[in-house]
Amino acid sequence: MSIAEPHEPDTPAPVRLSPFHRAARVFASPATAWDDLAERGQWLIPLLTGLALWVGLQAVAYHHVTVPMLLDTWSDAVASGRMEQAQMDRMSSFFTDNPAAMWIILAQQAVVWPILSLLTALVVWFGGGFVLGTKLRYRQALDVVCWAGIVKWPALLITFLLAWQKQTFKGVHLGLGALVPEAETPSKLQVGLTTFLDFIGPFEAWWVVVAVIGVAALTGAPRRNVAWVLVALYLAFGAFLAAVAALFNPGA
Repeated sequence: MSIAEPHEPDTPAPVRLSPFHRAARVFASPATAWDDLAERGQWLIPLLTGLALWVGLQAVAYHHVTVPMLLDTWSDAVASGRMEQAQMDRMSSFFTDNPAAMWIILAQQAVVWPILSLLTALVVWFGGGFVLGTKLRYRQALDVVCWAGIVKWPALLITFLLAWQKQTFKGVHLGLGALVPEAETPSKLQVGLTTFLDFIGPFEAWWVVVAVIGVAALTGAPRRNVAWVLVALYLAFGAFLAAVAALFNPGA
């Protein structure tokens, strides 16, 4: 007679969360928002919703914030001799009177948002999959980035509200970039430092915490190890973007 091996009960599959319930959990209880994402992703919904919010805010602020800010920038360029008055007049007329100008700006912003999300997911994937040596897949990293990103939506609303009041995005900071003194013509060092310090703030810290919890939940890696890796990579990514911003700044 053979003795049958005891049958272990199958582990029930995690309940599939609706986007609304997942969003609520990301804000209220982020540790419970990831179990059902291990095998099946849901990153497209937060990505498209965030994109719609971003582009919608850009459209609302175009005539009241973006155009006045561009005009001020061009006026400074004319005053410093970096632009001819005739060129400013042509550009001012195009962006003020031509409806196509707004769509050009919105199209540019619509491209930037998903590219940054994809690049950020690549950084998280590298940290979780290679540095930590887990089986984190790129799709899972994209889920973490897109769902953790919803905690930054309130920051978007606050930023555009402040910019609306000032009629410019210049000088609007929710991070430590507010500590850098403003200058009429900021140098490359000032732009780079401000950009980097803007990566350090309450909403950015909130995003990192949620991302750490998400990666740890999907990989089983200790949160402390995930935190060390993601914080280091986050600061390195911020330093890279700050260097790019400084490089393209016309100041000295």
